[in-house]
Amino acid sequence: MRGIDVTEAERILCGVLADLFAIPEVGPQDGFVRLGGDSIIAVQVVGAARRAGLRITVRDVLTLPDVAALAAAARPLAGSARAGGDDGVGPVRPTPVMRWLDERGGPADRYYQYLVVRTPAGLTGQSAAEVLQAVLDRHDMLRVVRDGSGWRTRPAGSVLAAECLRRVATEGREATAGEVAREVHAARDRLSVGGVIVQAVWFDAGAGLPGALALVVNHVVVDGISWRVLTGDLARAAEAVAAGRAPAGALDPVATSFRRWSELLAAEAAGERTAAEAPYWSGVVRPGAGIAGRRPLDPARDHEDRAAHLALSLPAATAGPLLTSVADRLGADANEVLLTGLSLALARWRPCGPEVLVELEGHGREDIGAEADLSRTVGWFTTLFPTRFALDGLGAADAEDGGPTAAEALRRVREQLRAIPRKGIGYGLLRHLDPVVGKELAAAEPAGLGFNYLGRLGGPGGGDWQLLPAHGARLDAPGPGMPMAHAVEVSAYVLESADGPVLHADWAWADGVHDEAEVRALAEGWFRMLGALVVHADRTGPAALSTVPPASGLTLDAIGQDELDDLAASLDLL
Repeated sequence: MRGIDVTEAERILCGVLADLFAIPEVGPQDGFVRLGGDSIIAVQVVGAARRAGLRITVRDVLTLPDVAALAAAARPLAGSARAGGDDGVGPVRPTPVMRWLDERGGPADRYYQYLVVRTPAGLTGQSAAEVLQAVLDRHDMLRVVRDGSGWRTRPAGSVLAAECLRRVATEGREATAGEVAREVHAARDRLSVGGVIVQAVWFDAGAGLPGALALVVNHVVVDGISWRVLTGDLARAAEAVAAGRAPAGALDPVATSFRRWSELLAAEAAGERTAAEAPYWSGVVRPGAGIAGRRPLDPARDHEDRAAHLALSLPAATAGPLLTSVADRLGADANEVLLTGLSLALARWRPCGPEVLVELEGHGREDIGAEADLSRTVGWFTTLFPTRFALDGLGAADAEDGGPTAAEALRRVREQLRAIPRKGIGYGLLRHLDPVVGKELAAAEPAGLGFNYLGRLGGPGGGDWQLLPAHGARLDAPGPGMPMAHAVEVSAYVLESADGPVLHADWAWADGVHDEAEVRALAEGWFRMLGALVVHADRTGPAALSTVPPASGLTLDAIGQDELDDLAASLDLL
């Protein structure tokens, strides 16, 4: 094993997975997919293994059958690789998603995300500032500023925690939902890409009582994986402060800065591999897959803060098996299962025709053939790309009972998603960084539906520096005046409950383009079809994979690493 004891590697990796899945124990024969893993968690596994001195890849995590096989594939991480870092200070090239935001128009200053976590009893104002300062100094994009010359990151120490942190005393009790919402909105209004990119509000319940910290960050510097990095670093820095140690020493270096990534993307956009994808993406956005609405989406009046909303939850009794054993049995990943259910629901939705164009979000931390370790990099990496689903024949009544139509839908979705080159990263490179192809793609009819699966957000809750479900998180919360990107948008994520994982879906739509009855029919139909997939998997048993023919010509050898990296996971994105 080139210096790694297999048993020790198994012990490390079992511990990593148990921590990430918030379960008591993981054994060598447990599989990542069967545990409910997705690509976002896979990136975390790689980062945690790196901190323990093991080199594994996202592809390893997603494709190897169990922890024993993953341990056998692990290699020792060279000392220089473990200690290396990139301060990321200097000019940052606008990435495709940053340019996408500019094109949307509206005020970027208050396009934000926030997360509320529990803080430990005994935290003081001074220790809170020390913890936050360590995190600000470690992650360069938390110190980014936009001025007349563009985006640039400033040196560590240039942004002071004391100027970002506000204390709110709650006098011996937990902060109420109203108090948190009020302070989060006030913090949002203090954000500015011209200098104030981060705000934190500490709700101090008093001596001996746990409190809460709301971290409010401009979206241009953070995404779903970034939040997992940040909350982990807050916990480690706080542990160091409580022990009387310097918090900076508790935080692992960042191997590849966002600034370096922006340079790699610019080089990739100009390369032959990206240029070769142009015909594929032109075919995807060809006319004829729109969603009929009462009127076109109007950027002058259809703003995010005016959107109508509907929140639904799929209980653990269905969501638990759906994202673990069902996905494993059906030979699919979580994202493929979710989009299969959505395709079946769209096939019965009145505004849809025989094909529909859907814009997907991916986490964007893809392998583009360059040396880059992004497992600890904070920034906005999200990729956005369209895909075209064929719906003809999927409206058959047997689908709702988990019949053959469900199997056919899964076959189509798997084939469609696995045919996407490099998990969609090339679309943004062409659309926003190629001056010729970009104009053609920009002229195409936009997707009427946006879909984003954020994966699992935290464990069961209750621990220090863990997400507080009562206050939750908003991972796409633009301020007033931001035009909607789609007439209908759905963001799905998983939160642990006492009964197991619950799938939450937040639907938003432009009122006037669609009405609540239409969107509710689609949302409820989606959940019904997800339940039907559970029935289908139960009915077909372990041999379910044989009922779903593989994509044409698809073998493991035919899939590149880019496609394999998300074989068991969501497309995310931020």
